[in-house]
Order: sequence, then structure tokens, then C-alpha cells
Amino acid sequence: MKLKKLSLFIFIVALVFNFSTINAFAAETASNTSTKTETTKKYTNADLRLLSSLIYCEAQGESYNGKLAVGIVVMNRKKSNEFPDAVKDVIYQKYQFSPVTNGSLKKALADYDKGGFTSAAEKSCIKAAEAALSGEKSISVNGKSKYFNKYLFFSGKLRGYTYQYGHHQFK
Repeated sequence: MKLKKLSLFIFIVALVFNFSTINAFAAETASNTSTKTETTKKYTNADLRLLSSLIYCEAQGESYNGKLAVGIVVMNRKKSNEFPDAVKDVIYQKYQFSPVTNGSLKKALADYDKGGFTSAAEKSCIKAAEAALSGEKSISVNGKSKYFNKYLFFSGKLRGYTYQYGHHQFK
């Protein structure tokens, strides 16, 4: 009889312990969920301005996914040991982006500063820059995700490219 009571006692303690553990887990999960929805952006307005303008110069005629792909490449460079580790430094690295050299980036930045990024194409560039700066690593191609986390280069004509989307080749 004592063995049955002891077994019942152990069963009840285990049940209570598991229940309190589940409640604690649920409370922790709920607090983590509310924290995730309240997260702040992890980039500066200067980075958004610069990347939006570069995307506009490089991919204004591309679809949203083509613009996002360009933004992802810039962010991949930022994270790579082969390139500078700031958005501004990646974009202004010598001989990397033709809009820097030919002056079109300077013009796009001035337009952005004047509040001129209001067309659908320009707003799409801002949206793509926000996504890339927030860590997006893929685009949607025919309903499937195409991950761009390995690409460091894009161009209209790129020797040795491994993927083409729109008018850009990537490697």
C-alpha cells in the first residue's frame, strides 16, 4: 500500500512539475513573441538612403525581385571578409559600382534628399533596400525561394556568372 501511495505522490509531483514547466515555457515564449514584434530596424537612414539610391541606379528597370537581388549582393559584400564592412564603404569602394564613377549615384542621392523618390519604381527601390538591410537573403522565382546569400557580384555582362535574373548576371 505504501508503494502505491509513494508512486501516486511521485506521479503527482511529476505532473505538477511538468505543468509549471510548460506554463513557464509558454510565458517565456509569449514574452519573446512580443519582443520580436517590437524590434527596431538594424540600419541607419543613411544606409537606407545610399542603398536605395544605388539600387535605383543599378536596377531601376528591373522587377522588385531584381532590385532586391542587387541589394542582397551589396549586403553580402558587407558581410564578406573580401570587402569593407560598412554599406557606404562597400558602395564607394573604388571601381566597384559604375553609378559612383559616372555621377548617377550622386544625382540619385540628391533626388532622394529632395523627396523625389515617389514614383512606383523609386518606392520599390526603397522597399528592396529595407528588405536587404533587414537581412533578406532570397527572392521569389516562380513561387520558389532563390537564395542569394553566396553572390558577391552582379552585372549586365559578367564573365563566369552562375545565375541570371532579369538583365543581371550574378556570381
